[in-house]
Amino acid sequence: MLAAFQFWTSIGSLIGTIIDNFTAKIPGKNSYIIPLGLIFIIPGFLCFGMLFIPESPRWLLQHGDRDRARKALLWLRPNPETVESELDDIQASIEVERNLSQGVSVWDMFANPVDRRRTFLSVAAVTLQAASGAMYMIGR
Repeated sequence: MLAAFQFWTSIGSLIGTIIDNFTAKIPGKNSYIIPLGLIFIIPGFLCFGMLFIPESPRWLLQHGDRDRARKALLWLRPNPETVESELDDIQASIEVERNLSQGVSVWDMFANPVDRRRTFLSVAAVTLQAASGAMYMIGR
């Protein structure tokens, strides 16, 4: 996921740089207004599309609204006959997570050697991504 994020950040930066290079030759304030306006096209589509996406069935089940969770899952799944069993599976996993999360603290990430390794690898991956200097070069 980190690589996918970095990939799309790099692609977006490349497209932005190309647009900036071509609009730099335009006299007046349009040379920066055009790139700023183009930045809002994709987020505009995403904001409009979010109006049509239902709430997460899992979130609805966590808040005790099984009917709305069923309706949301029916909207998401092509096979309506599997919805009830999937709702039961989601509810069971929510219960298991609730039982497992009792008495958990931040220090548990470091107590178990496997979790400690995962924590260090995650922090190292994010740190090394920032240390590459890509964002500095992009922002320059």
